[in-house]
Amino acid sequence: MPYKNQHKILSPVELKELINDPKYQSNQKLIMVFVEFGQQSEYRDGFIPGSLYLDINSIEDGPLWNLVSNEQLEKVINELGISYETTVIVYGKKIMAAARAAWAFMYAGIEDVRLLNGGIDAWKALGYSLEEHPSNIQECKDSFKLFLPKANYLSTMNDLEKNIQDQNTIVVDVRSWNEFSGKTAGYAYMKEKGRIPNSVWGYAGSDPHHMEDYEENGVLKDLDIIENLWGESGITSEKKVIFYCGTGWRASEAFFIAHLLGWPNISVYDGGWMEWSQSNK
Repeated sequence: MPYKNQHKILSPVELKELINDPKYQSNQKLIMVFVEFGQQSEYRDGFIPGSLYLDINSIEDGPLWNLVSNEQLEKVINELGISYETTVIVYGKKIMAAARAAWAFMYAGIEDVRLLNGGIDAWKALGYSLEEHPSNIQECKDSFKLFLPKANYLSTMNDLEKNIQDQNTIVVDVRSWNEFSGKTAGYAYMKEKGRIPNSVWGYAGSDPHHMEDYEENGVLKDLDIIENLWGESGITSEKKVIFYCGTGWRASEAFFIAHLLGWPNISVYDGGWMEWSQSNK
């Protein structure tokens, strides 16, 4: 039996069919966004024809790498030509980066955000056509106004402090086991080791850059496998689930998976371990 939002994870074949669907060529707009860290000129392996480029740095800010202000997020969405009626397909080299953008768009109120499973590598593996450069076409530029973000999708440190003892809330750490158990901080620029009190391990991967528990060769595993893993840690759809990692990428991937499953009360603690560890010494 398919999960509630399973249609929001696409295989390359399904994406190709969607691109060729007349309703997306006429009365409903489809925008594909390639998401990567760094300037467009730094990436040279090709794009799905018609894709736009998003440097992830434009939607998150250092030093904590939290989501940018609503005003800046609105500006980025407008630069991509996205409106509330747009079907947005995000993809990249890594699911994590694409999921980070997907979460940001969903927080902004875009309802139909979908992810290409396996990213550009899965598209290329089927021999589908590529373009050397992304598109610069933005047909509906400046039509998006960020009026009411989905605030329930984003948890702050104050939210965490209020909910951390709540039996109906579960705070889920999706860093590697070595980060969760305090053996390593995970990143060279993080010194503090440990985890948020009362948080549970939601599985993840071997280090901050991999998510082997969720993916195989860059493709999401079957959703029931991931849901069963979470169930072993007591992570269920009946609770309010707050995902966190180091700075937000892995938590965004876990959030999107829970969204695919149709879980009703999910969010990302955007500050993650980096913010918490610096503020709760």
